[in-house]
Amino acid sequence: MKLGFIGFGEVGYEIGSGLVKEGLTEIYAFDPMQNDEKRGSFIKERAKDAKVTLLESAEAVTETCEIILAVVPGAFALDAAKNVLGKMVQGKVFVDLSTSLPSTKKEIDKSIKETGGKFADGALMASLAQTHHKVPILFSGSGSDQVINALKPYGMVLTKISETAGDAIAVKMIRSIYMKGIAALGAEMLEAANVLKVDRLVLDSISETMNAKPFEEMNSFLVIASAWHGARQVHEMEDVTKMLRDIGVEPTMTEATVKRFEWFRDLESVEYFSNKRPEEWQKVAELWDRKNPNFKK
Repeated sequence: MKLGFIGFGEVGYEIGSGLVKEGLTEIYAFDPMQNDEKRGSFIKERAKDAKVTLLESAEAVTETCEIILAVVPGAFALDAAKNVLGKMVQGKVFVDLSTSLPSTKKEIDKSIKETGGKFADGALMASLAQTHHKVPILFSGSGSDQVINALKPYGMVLTKISETAGDAIAVKMIRSIYMKGIAALGAEMLEAANVLKVDRLVLDSISETMNAKPFEEMNSFLVIASAWHGARQVHEMEDVTKMLRDIGVEPTMTEATVKRFEWFRDLESVEYFSNKRPEEWQKVAELWDRKNPNFKK
């Protein structure tokens, strides 16, 4: 099997070098910056280190390989696919591993199908720096099975979730709401704690609370509590917003929290559940659905 990369940044390097160590010898790549005056030498050095052969164009990679992994920034995903359509034929699979919109993945899928080739929407679900080529990847789309069957023997952790392009990246994007959001929230908390020199006290208190239960159980508890006490929490977080401004910290995430708690407050959960607090977040979600104008029974 010949595997190709369009784009050879961190993703291409980590996956490519890992697969070579596992015994896959024919790996090719093209990066638009490989001949750049400043970046070119770095890309070429990494390709040499990974034992990946650089070709002179994305079209050459597509023509040479059966499976083509596009690992470009999401803003360039559609263009990367369109640029190689002339080289896609039956038997080839174009895999988009970018973090681009589900609608973009669907558009790429449509274009690839018209060539006779197959498409796989891939979503990397963990840090490459920690997992390298064994990063868990979700797949959806018609080419998923072919990719998984070809690469699993080399130690990759691959899971198909559906035949519909766009489903895999949707899972990653929803995950990112939490993973990226918690990073931004943590930074805002630490900035305020640092200003007031109370970081150790705050971190110890949060750790004690958050480590008391497994994540899923704790998250459910917090969501239900917010639904139940929305009005009180709006008032509290409005005061937190004022305090942050008083100490010179921009309350970006805290203002968003106020808006979300206003949403919780306006759901009127206590009345809806007749003063009987639910034990599972899914019960609260039933109320979310009923308040959603797009909800269909």
